[in-house]
Amino acid sequence: MKRVLVTGFEPFGNQEINPSELLAAELAATLPTVTSLILPVDFKEAFQELLKFIEHQPEPFDFIVMLGQASGRSQICLERMAHNWMENRNADKKNPAISAQKIFPGHLDAVMTSLPVEKIRDDLNLNFPNFPVAVTLSAGVYVCNNLYYKVLNHQELKNIPSLFVHVPLLPEQQKDSSHPVMAFKLQVQILTALLETLKI
Repeated sequence: MKRVLVTGFEPFGNQEINPSELLAAELAATLPTVTSLILPVDFKEAFQELLKFIEHQPEPFDFIVMLGQASGRSQICLERMAHNWMENRNADKKNPAISAQKIFPGHLDAVMTSLPVEKIRDDLNLNFPNFPVAVTLSAGVYVCNNLYYKVLNHQELKNIPSLFVHVPLLPEQQKDSSHPVMAFKLQVQILTALLETLKI
């Protein structure tokens, strides 16, 4: 059986919950091949904790699926690539605002996932036409992208098929009608189908 690590993030900013945290925990509770890991919203510690966790596993993971919340998104978004770039006008959990800079100077400007994101999207939309799934270019420039880039570049992890998935806010996070949301149950259904598409 294929083993998959699904990560989520703790709540950050003025949010009391983070759907990625709740979704990762739910997938691990309902799918026997899934292990969840909740990470801090921190440019340095998120990857360090993920790497430490993986290094202490008795068996390697076959896939890594990273989840993060994306305010303003109405779809589950499969991120095609990670950029070698970071910037942050607002502080993360522990660090002050970060000026625009490369994550790893001298490394590739962007790295694509080895997973066929368009085929995954098409399979999901074909088999579940009511499941709103899209492919988007990148995971942004915040902690989500930072984690994704480091995973795709790490010597020991880059051979593990990995994907970053941005999920919409939950209804209880909606401040006004201009912020799209998606019900938790539907997000679980979509992500479960996504994992099944990967045949894990």
